Amino acid sequence: SLGAEESKRDDDIQSPSDNAYPSDRETPMTETAQFEPDAVPLPTEELDFTWEELELVEDVCVFSGVIPRSAKRLVNVFKLMKIIWHRREQTPDEDTPHEVSMKDACVLILALCASKSRSVRREMCKVLVKIETATSRPADCGNLKSFIKNTLGEIESEQVDDSPLTVIYDEKCNGIFKKVKWEDDEQWKLVKKDLRLVRSFSFVGEYNESVGDNDNVKVVINRPSGPRS
Repeated sequence: SLGAEESKRDDDIQSPSDNAYPSDRETPMTETAQFEPDAVPLPTEELDFTWEELELVEDVCVFSGVIPRSAKRLVNVFKLMKIIWHRREQTPDEDTPHEVSMKDACVLILALCASKSRSVRREMCKVLVKIETATSRPADCGNLKSFIKNTLGEIESEQVDDSPLTVIYDEKCNGIFKKVKWEDDEQWKLVKKDLRLVRSFSFVGEYNESVGDNDNVKVVINRPSGPRS
């Protein structure tokens, strides 16, 4: 009868709980705990500016005509460079004469690259490009002062007052640049390494900003709260 056939079909159909996911019943699932590796703690050592470094930054910013916003960026860049220098120095707590002169030159170049004078920025760009493309130690000079002068040439007599080289060749710049010396290929590579680092950070200037209204700006850098060491 129709009722008997329907009953038989119902008996042949198994409920989902009888045949669904048989492997779940045969092999119970076990959760495997996953452990993440221990996180590496970040270094907590603080690197403070010295009074000499702060005075240098303020001095070169004023000398180069760096506007306040660019000066703030320059300070932040100098912080990053201090961390890089600190990590690679063998004696982090004591700078050698070469390290001192190199840091002074790097800060000055950063300031010149951030100058409100477009001409000064353009000339310093030429210097950094030549350093980047140099494949060997310059044979015609042994310090950064001579290298810059060989790259940019002499000041034309009729352009003494307007030439950006008047700033770059200033006695203040020459005094810092001539202390960066190299006597062999190894020393040149060390100098080039730092100057390439400077070039990678030389975006601190406001290149698209009008400089006409910024001639009388004043750069103020906060001093450390503690006494001089």
